[in-house]
Amino acid sequence: MKQVEKIWAELSAKAQEVETPQEVELSEEQKVELNAIGELKGLISDAKRIISLQEDGLKMAEKAEAQFKEVMKVVNDAEEITREAIIQSANKTTEIEKVLSKLEDSANELGINYNDIDGWTDSLVVKSELDKNEDVLKGVHKMLKKML
Repeated sequence: MKQVEKIWAELSAKAQEVETPQEVELSEEQKVELNAIGELKGLISDAKRIISLQEDGLKMAEKAEAQFKEVMKVVNDAEEITREAIIQSANKTTEIEKVLSKLEDSANELGINYNDIDGWTDSLVVKSELDKNEDVLKGVHKMLKKML
């Protein structure tokens, strides 16, 4: 039993030696190296944060590019549609004017009031609306062409 107590005492003493931190005096060179290591770790941490920021920026740029392409497709489609609408509007207005002129001449020859001709008033309303919309579309079309 004494032997067990002796071994136990020795083990306890060694355990206390291991648990007790020992102060070590560092040389100036070692202190500088430790500071440099700490600084390097801070730089690594900052660099990782910047890399994450770069990756976020690239993702947003890719998203912006895709959306920009979609917007440009819509702008291109709108430009084509407005251009065609302007052309068709001008052509139809010219046709309406020619027919109204013929009808007016015929009405005068027959001695009737052209305002009494079926469709006369409706054609003036439609022509007016075509003209008004065409004016608006010309401005929109001009803006769309600038965007392209």
